Amino acid sequence: MLRRSLALFAVLVVAGSVLVACGGDDGGGGGGSGGASAGKSGAQDQPLEGTEWILDQEASGLTPVPAAVVTAQFSSDGRLTGNAGCNNYTTSYQIDGSDMTISPQIAQNLIACSGPVGRVERAYLARLPKAKSFAITGQKLTITTAAAPLVYKALDPEQALAGDWVVINYFRPGAVTSPVPGSQLTAEFAKGTISGDAGCNQYSGPYEVDGTKIAIGPVASTLRACADPAVGEQESQYLAALALARTFSLAGGNLTLFRDGGTIAVTYQRG
Repeated sequence: MLRRSLALFAVLVVAGSVLVACGGDDGGGGGGSGGASAGKSGAQDQPLEGTEWILDQEASGLTPVPAAVVTAQFSSDGRLTGNAGCNNYTTSYQIDGSDMTISPQIAQNLIACSGPVGRVERAYLARLPKAKSFAITGQKLTITTAAAPLVYKALDPEQALAGDWVVINYFRPGAVTSPVPGSQLTAEFAKGTISGDAGCNQYSGPYEVDGTKIAIGPVASTLRACADPAVGEQESQYLAALALARTFSLAGGNLTLFRDGGTIAVTYQRG
């Protein structure tokens, strides 16, 4: 009787294994503007949509220009947005399996870009509409084009934020404004802590990132009275703007923190 029970148990285990093996593939291939990865490493591949991709200029056959940070974000509604190194751009895309087409109708803002940064931008925007297919392997996106491929790396939030930054502008109720002349607002992101100079006091507090989502605070500062009332008011407004940050993006070498609705909280340049 025991021998018969053991034999029956073995048959059930084998049958269960076969069912698991057959049911592991749900046929979830990409189509239309869906975000299925074309890579081969399964769930470890970064999704096409919702990821901020940073162009690897050298791997894409371009002479690297550190000041030209080229980005791409693919949304689920078929929009492709980013920064081409100098100007923001917007266009549309479609995918069918691993095939990709990108519209040649690319809208940009109208900043005149000269020198190496301008050359990177022109070369990138000329190559985008030549896209033929895409593949994602781990943290790398490769778009095969009729010319050389475009190779991107998924944004590493900690690496992107790390280092010293100086405020270009910040949100105050009713407007986005530049710092008071003669004052400087700074930030350093390091291992989950943001710190810096708020104009006349030092501040610090925690931050958390999840992809391009960010939450900052609560932030504490030293309590020195500011000699200039305008700098003191600026300090309060800047620290309040940090608390409003919900997402962030790199564009043209700058770091921008966005409030709900995609409006600016703070924009920084490298210190």
